[in-house]
Amino acid sequence: MSEKAAQSRFGLRRICIAYLVLLAVVSIALEWWAEHLLALWFLLFAPPIVVLIPVPFLAIGAIRRRSPCCLVALAVCVLVVAFVFSRYRFGSRTGDQPGALTVITHNIGQGNPRAFHEAFPDERPDAVLLQDVFRRSELDFTQRDPELRVRSIAQFTLLSRHEITEAALVNTALWRGRPVAARYVIRTPQRSIALFNVHLPTPRRSLNHALSWKVVQEMLWMGNAPTGDYPSYRAWLNARVALARHLSDAFARERLPFLVAGDFNTPDHGVVYRMFSSQLADAHVRTGHGWGFTFPGARDGKLAALLGPWLRLDYVFAGPAWTPVECRVASDPTSQHRAVLARFLPTP
Repeated sequence: MSEKAAQSRFGLRRICIAYLVLLAVVSIALEWWAEHLLALWFLLFAPPIVVLIPVPFLAIGAIRRRSPCCLVALAVCVLVVAFVFSRYRFGSRTGDQPGALTVITHNIGQGNPRAFHEAFPDERPDAVLLQDVFRRSELDFTQRDPELRVRSIAQFTLLSRHEITEAALVNTALWRGRPVAARYVIRTPQRSIALFNVHLPTPRRSLNHALSWKVVQEMLWMGNAPTGDYPSYRAWLNARVALARHLSDAFARERLPFLVAGDFNTPDHGVVYRMFSSQLADAHVRTGHGWGFTFPGARDGKLAALLGPWLRLDYVFAGPAWTPVECRVASDPTSQHRAVLARFLPTP
């Protein structure tokens, strides 16, 4: 091997090592500081493939310079991002289990309002928690299944086969003066159960301005970019974290066995997600199959049509009295948010 070829291979290895280190740092930062650094927060919502953009170029260089070590390292990066960072799970469908409680959650505001029925036609869920249920009649939900009891409050609706004994908004977690969750209580033959129906505010408008000059200036700490009635993105993100903390406190105060489901409008990394996942059991992480992506479900955009869903924004969490035994995401191309089904058994 010539001296020039050796130097070229050594230089490629240094670039690959630098990329590996940067990828590790970014992954850790996304987990722990995403809501505290604006550039990281935007990256949080990007398709995971974005962090792998350098891989094809480095792989071509590794092939040309005959560097198997670099190729192996790059392959490991792809596998880690695809299966570890993206939380791929190898769980399998368990079917009905005696004593299991089945819950479905679906944001029906942008899509097919019957998708949760059509996606799981053979299921008889104990509870269906719906968000964004504006201007829809309760009768619409009971025509297919007259056994269901229905209780709507603000944008939230609960359908249940069991008696609904309580329904109230969670007034300790407010965004622009409006509650972001509702608490229901159902009475099953075995026990009373609290169900929290959650819809955290969408970040869509703020994300749409990610490439504006003012936002770039704020990323570089050279100015502030107003968004969502807040003087800056930093203030807006701090408010989102505070909102999540108030909601987490409401869960901590609950004394009944409880489940939490809904559209959290936050990916499964970052400060807000960890706030909930450290307190509650994420059904997909414990017993799901695949990536569990729920958004964007409808392939009506250029990127969505190419990639399909790449974010997990819709969750079912279990309080300490429950053990997740199954979690599935609907294959629904008609709704922006895909419905999620989860099954739970009482914790021994």
